[in-house]
Parts: sequence; structure tokens; C-alpha cells
Amino acid sequence: IIRDYSAHNRSLPFIPKEIHDYLTAYFDDDTMVRLLEGQHLESILSKGTSVISASVGFVIHTLEWFLAFIYVIFILLDYQHIMRGFGLLVPPKYRPIASRIGNDIKNSMNRYFRGQALLALCAAVFYCVGFSIVGIPMAIVLGLLVGVLYMIPYFQYITIIPVAFVCMIVSMNGEAGFWTEFGKCLLVYAISQCSCDYILTPKIMGKAMGLNPAIILLSLSVWGTLLGLIGMIIALPLTTLLLAYYEEYVIRPGCTDRERTTDENVRNRTPMK
Repeated sequence: IIRDYSAHNRSLPFIPKEIHDYLTAYFDDDTMVRLLEGQHLESILSKGTSVISASVGFVIHTLEWFLAFIYVIFILLDYQHIMRGFGLLVPPKYRPIASRIGNDIKNSMNRYFRGQALLALCAAVFYCVGFSIVGIPMAIVLGLLVGVLYMIPYFQYITIIPVAFVCMIVSMNGEAGFWTEFGKCLLVYAISQCSCDYILTPKIMGKAMGLNPAIILLSLSVWGTLLGLIGMIIALPLTTLLLAYYEEYVIRPGCTDRERTTDENVRNRTPMK
């Protein structure tokens, strides 16, 4: 069919002229014979197999994420029942302290994710406004993407890649240069991150977790080095628990339960220095 198309010099209305010229110039009998030789055919089949395997892998990974999301929904629906079941697995002698540690972890994680969600919402607003001001396409979508990735510390910088791609597409029309558009977007990143890191994070996360901003940055670095992505997610709750238990059992091990409760309430209201 391709040979007949190129031999008779016919054109179809929905095929661009560039493709028509390419077909008429290169797809003759000799070219088709060379393409169907052994080595060329093996190369074509190998590339086609690679594309198919990569596509199947992408579909399988997408299905795995979807199934994980379904599992999380079902776990959340029966969360109280599941936690009571885990409590029964602990020997009766150790159930009070295990229950206390579990409640501390739950409360600390709740405070962290609520504070981080509030930060992510503020970051999404900042980036949506900033990208809209500089005038790049898909400003709201990119701003929301930054807000979603802000839930994981430092992961918002991954969005520089799609932002650079959008700036490259914008620069193709010749109205503005790539570095001009990309520089404006980097300025949005700088202003938004400075506002979030130096103004909002100490106020929101410091109040929620009771930690000094320097301790927050240090804990993210240490736990991220030890446990990678999971460590960065659980860094602040674990640091809060370790500091609280260190103060309770090492610094002041002889305090009564009433004094410990009073100190805990004070810590929840005042950031730890």
C-alpha cells in the first residue's frame, strides 16, 4: 500500500505534506527490501518488544497503585476494629504501655499530617497565583501539582521538570525565550518556598509538633538519610516522640503522671526550644 501510494504520487487530505514527501522519497522497492533484511528486521522487532514491555510494565504499576489505594480505603473503613485486634495480640502485661505508645504515635501523626496538609494548601495557592501572574499555560494544574507533592518534604522540586517542559513549549512560538519564561517560574519557586519555609513552616509545624525550626530541618535530614522517602514522611512525628520520651524517662524519670500530663499540655501549646 505504501509503495503504491508513493509510486502514483497521490495525496490524501488528512496526511501532512511532510509525511507525503517522506514516503515518496524513501519508501521504494529497494528501501523496503533493505528494511526487511535479517538484521534490520530483528532490530525493528527488538524495539517493538521493548515498547510493548514498557507499556505493559506501566499498566501493571498503575494497577498496583490503584489496588493499594483500594486497600487503604478498606483499612480506613475498619480502622477501629483492626486496631483493637492488634491490641489483643499484645500480652496483657504490656498492653497499657503499648496502648499508650500507640496513642502517642497516632496523635503525633495526626498533628503532623494536619499541619502538612495546611502547608500544602498554602503552597498550592502561592504557586497557582505565581504561575498565573507570570502567564504560563496550565498554571492552576501545575500549582495544584506542587501542592500535592508538598505533602512529602522537598518533593515539590520535582515539578521543575514539567514546568521547564511547559516553558519550552511556550518558547516555540517565538514570542518569548525559554530562559525568560523559565526564569520567571524559578522566581515564583524562590518567593513561594521562602514564604513557606521561613514564615509558614515555623508557625504551623512548630505549633503543631512543638519543635524548633532548626530541629525540624535537622530531623528531616537525619531521617531522610536513614530511611529515605519513608523517613522524610515520618521524621517529625518520630522526632517529637523521641524528644518527649527522652524528657520523660531520662531527664525527669521521677515525675508523677499528673506532672507529665501538665508538661505535655504545655509542650503542645509552646514550641520546644
